[in-house]
Amino acid sequence: MITADDLASTTIRHVIFHDVPEKDHEGSAGPMLSDIETMVDASQKNHLLTKLTRVITSTKAYPVRFLPDTASPVPKQTRLLTASAFNRKRFIEGSRELAKYLFEQHTKATSPGLLCVIDAASASNSAIVLMKLERERGAQLELSGMEGEKTFNMSVLNDLVLTDGTRLFKSAMFIRTGTGDDDFKLQACEGQYNVFSSDDIAKFWMRFLGCGFVIEPRVATQRFFESTLEFISDVITEPTVKADIYDHLQSQMKAKARNFAPQTFIQEYVPEEYQEPYREHLHAANIPLTQFRKDVADIEKSLERKLYKTKKGGVITVPADVEDFIEIRAEDILVKDTVAKVK
Repeated sequence: MITADDLASTTIRHVIFHDVPEKDHEGSAGPMLSDIETMVDASQKNHLLTKLTRVITSTKAYPVRFLPDTASPVPKQTRLLTASAFNRKRFIEGSRELAKYLFEQHTKATSPGLLCVIDAASASNSAIVLMKLERERGAQLELSGMEGEKTFNMSVLNDLVLTDGTRLFKSAMFIRTGTGDDDFKLQACEGQYNVFSSDDIAKFWMRFLGCGFVIEPRVATQRFFESTLEFISDVITEPTVKADIYDHLQSQMKAKARNFAPQTFIQEYVPEEYQEPYREHLHAANIPLTQFRKDVADIEKSLERKLYKTKKGGVITVPADVEDFIEIRAEDILVKDTVAKVK
């Protein structure tokens, strides 16, 4: 995975922007493509690098790998652009191909944005960075320059997309580490949607990148936890069984054991009549039953619980991440839930 040290030694060498609009009901003519790279000064490069560092080191960023069978040109262009010394013509042509493909992947629900393609170096290793920067719908962007040498003026981009408030939802960084096709450190960030959702729009960025997730411990833990909550909510009907499995899930996630085996959890804590449907549910979500290293970094808030003690000795505990669960009133406490089990 890409580390803070990798980013600390990263320098931005060349930058190009392409405008990728939303698709309207009649369809759109396509992206507005730059003919030449964008002239970016040192402060602007630093601003882009700061944004990149912030997202690539966030909890929304995950190690990824190139998929062997993908229609995306991203893996091909990344390998090509990092295989040898910088070639300006190849960089521009490759970035234009990526912008066209990104537009093809857009739906009417996809936000417009600027695709920023960056040629960079991390220490002595060549790297490619892709960033999709949000811009307001209706904001007018125009290319400037002579025919065949058109590009976006950075003075305009500064006002539209490089302010501190500009949201960078989607990014990816690919650092070449050797001469082989898969000798890369790859990391992607999708800050707008749950990347493990079955919703098609949540898969949009990864489909564009032609990448799949590497199952790191925190990724495996989060996927198992969230998929189990989904199963409890959607499949199990008896309130007491829901409560039992939820309590065991919380307990096992909080336990000090460093490894976690889904198959063991199923056998020990899930009633027999639900075991096979649960296995099928996990299989459909591409979650293996084999043991993995547990890392709760991404689900810590979901494991927290608040405890309320009353004057008469009563104790109420509730999940910390559930809003409006408890209403504290002058003379009493209202729990906005139904009783599932009495212990």
